[in-house]
Amino acid sequence: MKQNKGFSLVELIIVIAIMAILVGIITPVMIKYIEKTNISADTQLCDSIHEAFVIAMSNPDVITDDVSQEMLFGSGGLLDPSAGGSRLDIYGSGSSWVNSEFAKEVTDIVGVDLFTMGCNHKQYLKSKGARDNGIICVVPNSTGTDCAVYIAWSSRNPDEAAENYTGSYSGIESSNVIFVK
Repeated sequence: MKQNKGFSLVELIIVIAIMAILVGIITPVMIKYIEKTNISADTQLCDSIHEAFVIAMSNPDVITDDVSQEMLFGSGGLLDPSAGGSRLDIYGSGSSWVNSEFAKEVTDIVGVDLFTMGCNHKQYLKSKGARDNGIICVVPNSTGTDCAVYIAWSSRNPDEAAENYTGSYSGIESSNVIFVK
């Protein structure tokens, strides 16, 4: 009697076909899961920046630094309600705001210089829309006491296209951008 010592070609082809079907089913789910993880990482970056703002604003060096106070509360400052929001990279390398105690403190806390002109925010962003075109921005509340940190050209939903939000503090929750208040 002949002993069977291996798999036949038909059995191997069936196993490979089953594996191909499983990979075809799992791949879209994994891609969506990876994008959700990237969105979570971007949200955490926004949260870190927001927390750095709060900590920096309570630093006595920032409170007594006139340039920092101008950067925060002055005309066109980060927390100026009439300004309606700012990109964090618009201040320019030559600006005194970039060298303010506030900017230094936030940079120390976050570990990234977010304020220098030409700062490539995209290198710190993970989600698809943000990675392609994202810019880290801040929009103050109506009283100038708090702000929302958000990523322009981002999406909290992996199934939707990125959005460039340019609205107010109160409208950011109804937008689709990644943000933290």
